[in-house]
Amino acid sequence: MVEMKNIPFPIPTFDLTGKVAIITGSTKGLGEGMAIVLAAYGAKVVVNSRSQADCDQVAANINNMGGTAIGIKADVRVKEEIDDLVAKTVQHFGKVDIMVNNAGIGITKRVTEMTVEEWDEVVDTDLRGVFLGAAAAAKVMIAQGIQGRIINISSAGGLVGTKNIAAYCASKAGVISLSKTMAMEFGKYGITANAVCPGYIPTAINTKPLEIPRVREQIINKTALKRLGRIDELAAVVLFLASDASSIITGAYIAADMGTTCN
Repeated sequence: MVEMKNIPFPIPTFDLTGKVAIITGSTKGLGEGMAIVLAAYGAKVVVNSRSQADCDQVAANINNMGGTAIGIKADVRVKEEIDDLVAKTVQHFGKVDIMVNNAGIGITKRVTEMTVEEWDEVVDTDLRGVFLGAAAAAKVMIAQGIQGRIINISSAGGLVGTKNIAAYCASKAGVISLSKTMAMEFGKYGITANAVCPGYIPTAINTKPLEIPRVREQIINKTALKRLGRIDELAAVVLFLASDASSIITGAYIAADMGTTCN
């Protein structure tokens, strides 16, 4: 960054030094990438999943890279565990500035073939989990007077209908609407709430379909950029929303989908 003098207004920064960030579902894939990038920009990061061993491993990796991280196990579907995740974060780091609700799953089945139990499993993780995580973090932010950032990971599937993943699409659409409501409720405290809608980015969750040449070609052809996304690109969007550079943005969604939903 160029050093300038007599600047008439504060220059936005992506620096997260002194901030504390929780990222749910951050022991692999997109969530792990977010944790690494936020730590690289100075945030103290809390790594989360349902496996303490996995949390500890990723946290150790981040610490070995030069960042600061701890791992805390919690199931985002369980209120008591999410409340405990936030409480332990405050106990260790003193506060919560950034809450990234990333944990999510998907089940591929037609509407007429999906069971109620399968529907509930997806919705409880992808929508209930966002509600619980955001609510727990916002309570702490409000109590501590922190103008925090709530970032909810939705999906391009929340913007358009997609065959065979009805519960996933419905949940992710709900995340967008929920984020708008949170923005309205939390705005008076200076807390922003936004959603990110990723398109296809190769991770463990979508390895099988992307290994099928015909499916991979169809997915790529639907994008404006004619390519798949990368984990670091999605993490950059989360970094932007976590930083002071996005202070004017709330109640919005960013379609980080290589242009899949622009037509």
